[in-house]
Amino acid sequence: MPESAVHAPARHDVTLSNGLRFVGENLARSQGVAIALRFPGGSKDDPADKLGLAGLATDTLFKGTKKRNARALSDAFDFYGIRHGAQTGIESTAISMRFLPEHQSKALALLREILNEPAFPEKEIATARIQAVQELKHLDDEPMSKAFVNVKELYFGMRWGHSELGHEETVRTITRQDALNFWSTHLRAPGAIISVAGKFDSDALLKDLEKLFAHKTKSAPPPLEEPPAPPAKNISKHIRKDSEQTQIAFAFPGVPRSHPDYFALQTGIGVLSGGMSGRLFTEVREKRALVYSVGAQASSLRRTGICFAYAGTTAKRAAETLKVLRAELKRLPTDVTEEEVERAKIGFKSHLLMDQESTSSRARELLDDIYFHDRVIPIDELIATIDAVKVSHVKAYWESHPLDPHVLVTLGKVPLE
Repeated sequence: MPESAVHAPARHDVTLSNGLRFVGENLARSQGVAIALRFPGGSKDDPADKLGLAGLATDTLFKGTKKRNARALSDAFDFYGIRHGAQTGIESTAISMRFLPEHQSKALALLREILNEPAFPEKEIATARIQAVQELKHLDDEPMSKAFVNVKELYFGMRWGHSELGHEETVRTITRQDALNFWSTHLRAPGAIISVAGKFDSDALLKDLEKLFAHKTKSAPPPLEEPPAPPAKNISKHIRKDSEQTQIAFAFPGVPRSHPDYFALQTGIGVLSGGMSGRLFTEVREKRALVYSVGAQASSLRRTGICFAYAGTTAKRAAETLKVLRAELKRLPTDVTEEEVERAKIGFKSHLLMDQESTSSRARELLDDIYFHDRVIPIDELIATIDAVKVSHVKAYWESHPLDPHVLVTLGKVPLE
């Protein structure tokens, strides 16, 4: 039954007087509430000599406020059964919370305290620096992750492409004052979006959201920044590692989620990497036994997109693996079938519909709708958009979006061309 029928959720979409954009869905059947908050300010906003600052500030956000130390704050969340998290992206930072409806006012009060009175204690900053450096060193034990870190940095450039963890030499210099400065500069209501899904009191919620930020501001949202253009020519890099395994990470241009061809792109990705029936699994792993891991994915920023293909193989089979991987990517628009397209579309729709049962997933979807499309997209409209993708659309997209220029990173004994 389409969402426009009798049981459609009550939806809200309003910009509050403090400049915060609020979007929400009352889900009467739900037993919980999920909140997702996104504000402009991510790893691309790290100063060149403080790479990793956004991530470190986010990691220490819940480590204490002016009123409570880390333990007292954690106890307050636990007392009301509130689950929380935070994540730094390239363009933005996201905060999430889940709680029972009866604890709505307490949850919003704690969120307000964190947003307006973060302490960033010296001890927690020092611990976060050590942990970030350890994670960066640990990349040597996670070769595929290290390959992806490098391919992203080469594709987008240092400012937009560096790891959210930063670099060892820059993370070590980050101070408490740096974290405070980042937070005060980038956390403000204009340009921020908050989404709420579940069983909540709309009137009380709106009052709490109006008070969420300590100081109202008349400033306009920060302007959207253009992402860097894709590389003008092919770039390749080899990372020497004395190992019998070779990691291959391959990046090429995609389109953002708001682009009309986005689902033609994603359907192609589904054909290539839709589980054990995907072409890369069947052709590269099952038929030729070249790899132990292979796949493809597409990722979206606000105004650009990027595609990745990856494979983990042995040093002896690395050259053949890369050759077959590229061949499969290039072959897609020439012989993609109706059955493959339908299977990929069914996978998308199953994922979307099952996510409707999760308040956390629905809150994230609402947030993404506003962030990428500036409106909430009803689920029946989204399903209709996916249903409308045909074989001809997939072929046309993949024919008109070549793999080159691309970025190739290999990690292992011998470099590959």
